[in-house]
Amino acid sequence: MRPLTLEQIAKFSGGEAIGSGVVEQITIDSRLATAGSLFVALVGEKRDGHEFVSDVLAKGGFAMVRKGFSDQPGLIVVDDPLLGLQNFATAYLAERDIPVVAVTGSNGKTSTKDMIAQVLRSRYAVHSTQGNYNNEIGVPLTVLGVGEGDEVLVAEMGMRGLGHIKRLTEICPPDLGVITNIGPVHLELLGSMGNVAQAKGELLEALDEDGVAILNGDDPSVRGQARSFKGKIIYYGLDAANDLVASGIAIDLEGRPSFNVRYEGQEAQVTLAVPGVHNVWNACAALAVGARFGVTLQAGAEALADLTLSAMRLEVQRTPDGIVVLNDSYNASPASMKVALDTLAHMYCSGQRIAILGDMLELGDMAEEAHLDIGAYAKRSATQLFFIGEYAPLMQEGAGTGQVFATVEDFLATGFEASEDDLVLIKASRGLKFERIVDQLMKGGS
Repeated sequence: MRPLTLEQIAKFSGGEAIGSGVVEQITIDSRLATAGSLFVALVGEKRDGHEFVSDVLAKGGFAMVRKGFSDQPGLIVVDDPLLGLQNFATAYLAERDIPVVAVTGSNGKTSTKDMIAQVLRSRYAVHSTQGNYNNEIGVPLTVLGVGEGDEVLVAEMGMRGLGHIKRLTEICPPDLGVITNIGPVHLELLGSMGNVAQAKGELLEALDEDGVAILNGDDPSVRGQARSFKGKIIYYGLDAANDLVASGIAIDLEGRPSFNVRYEGQEAQVTLAVPGVHNVWNACAALAVGARFGVTLQAGAEALADLTLSAMRLEVQRTPDGIVVLNDSYNASPASMKVALDTLAHMYCSGQRIAILGDMLELGDMAEEAHLDIGAYAKRSATQLFFIGEYAPLMQEGAGTGQVFATVEDFLATGFEASEDDLVLIKASRGLKFERIVDQLMKGGS
């Protein structure tokens, strides 16, 4: 963020400044506040950020607070700190002449965002979403992270219901929109696949006729959402009818795909540094975005050869005992679970292929069928199976084999052991916090 005065931020956020000062960075975590920081006192489910305002002011920082909280110097007073944060981000971005690439999808949006940023960095200074900052809090924080020298913003946009992406696009209006796919996620809230598609389609609604949509042309639901879009569409995928087409996919012993890609008379050979055949589609999206910014397919392919994805997304780690861990513990859906199991099946392994799988949450009425199906799918990919969570018995039933545990703690209490050269996939929805299993394995001594 470029330095701004309290008065400037108050104007942006629709609030009132008490006192004066210059803000150099913004945070929602009081523990990270320093002199010159603006702490936004959000009200969470467990704690109210206003409890920590005095600590921030004592460090020489500033705070955005609700009306009636205090009238001491160093504050920006607003009706609602979250809305104030969002208003601040919207106004801040409006002052910047910087194109915005927005990325959404049921699966793969974080990896695709990482790939787009990697391709664009071959030619531009890029700011992109960090971590899981893809919601009504994270997107404004991402926007406010844009610095003076940044030339492109790549923003990931997530959703849990209808209207969520629409609101995010109001905060951060996109010039290019990318939809990776549309699948069964958040069905407990959305109710149907039709509503999931509609929610993702809100990104296209935010683009005007000058906007560009980069869409997975192999996904019929994505194509369905594009029917009413008036701007330019670039379809990518394996089908020859797409605009950017990948072909000749090969998987090496580490599960990393290579393939040929062609678009508008250009052609390049791509070899990815990360595992998973699903990343072919993600890479195609990134190359299509790059092409819109003047990055050649060859330059994009060279950039992707050095890619490192965000943590806990099919992250390959080796323990001190020589066990290879596929850490995909960030989240899980039926589609991403199958992708991870495919990667487990294709990677070289001289020992056992072990899958430690947990619940896929927020699937609504299809939860039982989905977990039965994943159990059957897992049996074809692994030699040893461990299922954890409420739906573990259903996965075991689908597989016809495997061990069941109610919680991660129960599983860890067994003293799980793997051997050198075993390949272990660890995957579940975020709520189960499967990274605890990874942490235990990485300590070694199993």
